[in-house]
Amino acid sequence: MSVKLLKDLNFAEKINSIDAVTEAGKEMLNNYRAYVYSKPVNHAVVNGFVSEASNYSFDTGVSAILESVNKFVKENNISWKLASVCESINNNNSSYNYINKVGVQKVEKLLEMNENDVVSYIKAGALKDVQYIQEVRKVCKEVYKTNVTEAKAVNYNVINPISYVLVNENKDQFFSVLGKTYSISEGKINEAVCSDAKFARINALLENFKHEGEDITYEYRGIHGDVCKFVMNENGLTLTKGNNINEHFETAPKFMEYCNIASRVMNVNEKMNFMRTTNAIAEVFEAMDNIVVLDCAKLMQCSNGTVCAIIEGKENVNLTVFQSVNAGTSCTNYDYVVEAINQVIKMTGVDMKFLFEERIDEDCKKNNPEMEAIREQLEANKEAQYSLRKKKIAMLAEQYKNDPVRIALLNKVAKDLAVLETQA
Repeated sequence: MSVKLLKDLNFAEKINSIDAVTEAGKEMLNNYRAYVYSKPVNHAVVNGFVSEASNYSFDTGVSAILESVNKFVKENNISWKLASVCESINNNNSSYNYINKVGVQKVEKLLEMNENDVVSYIKAGALKDVQYIQEVRKVCKEVYKTNVTEAKAVNYNVINPISYVLVNENKDQFFSVLGKTYSISEGKINEAVCSDAKFARINALLENFKHEGEDITYEYRGIHGDVCKFVMNENGLTLTKGNNINEHFETAPKFMEYCNIASRVMNVNEKMNFMRTTNAIAEVFEAMDNIVVLDCAKLMQCSNGTVCAIIEGKENVNLTVFQSVNAGTSCTNYDYVVEAINQVIKMTGVDMKFLFEERIDEDCKKNNPEMEAIREQLEANKEAQYSLRKKKIAMLAEQYKNDPVRIALLNKVAKDLAVLETQA
């Protein structure tokens, strides 16, 4: 439960601030007033009020309270939805819900922040490890559909950059961040040189594109001020221009064929500019299979002009300072991510540990074999629990083998258990 949200809402004060004008409205409000007088308010109660009060639009008193509550919920839309999800999961005491309960602990840490920061950290991938929770995944998808593509905090932005990625015959991975090339080889991240011309060309072009959710976009403004928007994703390339043009292409040649025809009515200079732009877009579109969001990289841009990135390999991490008023530029590898984070704190005063909790835990295990032994014991205990449940299901199946209803129920339980075991 998010104590911060409920405290800021102050639901008890709101429902006591205005009286209903109808008898039905008074009865409804009195029920909620009696509840908050004797019990702590939770998100389910507030959500119930919003749903019930919406049927009392004829009562100006109830409507005024509902408007106030809705205003707060709307201003904290994503935070409120996540808090409601966490509360619902925490109140579900099913033995098959414990994995979700562990997952929402990470979500709850976000809820002590304000709405903008919650959205920002989700954009930065703070909840990528709990996407197996269906309700959380649904809220995250809502966030990704917004036009905001960067994780904005008070004085800095954090994004996962995109790059054209190349894998060589040795399975070394090459990628680019702000024009600098890196490789991950045998789990280690290093600054690198890639001689592949296409790698250099596509990554140079990508610096002019935007990453919006699952899309890569580019906007072209014609000489008359008209704007063409090009959107690329796994489904193809879409060109829109105002309300008049909305074209979809599945291949780059089809796209260029359309552009060649469209350019025939343009004057020479406009045609050259348009075709140069669309040729670049077609190149990027053809390379989409190799363009990925770099989950291993966090690129931070600060209001004081500092630009840096922490890039993770399995065995080490890299901190590259692209620009800094106080620290100049540098590219340094560290054994542990906390070392890189501490350098960022020295430069900017920004603590990024929140974005690397899982990696910090893994680094701690490297230094503490006892912690790894404890983890292995927990895994063994979990496997023992699954084994015991399977035996119990088998025993019940034998007991009720002539009862089709109970056998169907046991089959469902067995399938759910198998899913949980796979996720563990």
